Amino acid sequence: MKISGTYEIPTNSTTVFQLLTNPDVLERTVPGLKSLHLIEDNIYDADLEMGLPTVKGRYKGTVKLVDAVIGEHFRLIMEGQGPLGFVQADVLIKLEQISENQTKVDCEGEATIGGVVAGIGQRMISGVASFLMGQFFKAIRKEASKAENVGN
Repeated sequence: MKISGTYEIPTNSTTVFQLLTNPDVLERTVPGLKSLHLIEDNIYDADLEMGLPTVKGRYKGTVKLVDAVIGEHFRLIMEGQGPLGFVQADVLIKLEQISENQTKVDCEGEATIGGVVAGIGQRMISGVASFLMGQFFKAIRKEASKAENVGN
């Protein structure tokens, strides 16, 4: 399944990078994320609880941050398992500062889903993924606004 989306965040690309790679911020902004603990350099143990009927359950896995260039791009490699199946994803996050206080974030990647979840259908899963990404970036925009207000 393809994963893609473009979002605008009201701050500079360095701040966006810091927000998107800060475990404390991610725990506040990723829908259903219960914990994200560093287990080794740029590798995190993740615990996620989904309340959506099609993918309901608790999922555990790892998140790796690779190929990172502050303010420009990074890749997220995610693997997780839960009661309804598994997911593996590799997503490239590119940041483009389009003005002093505006950054475009492009997300492109692939996800593999197996188990009962895979039987739900690609269209339904794609819809859930798009919904969750939208929720996440809405929360990141709020975090960026708070960061800008602190800086002033």
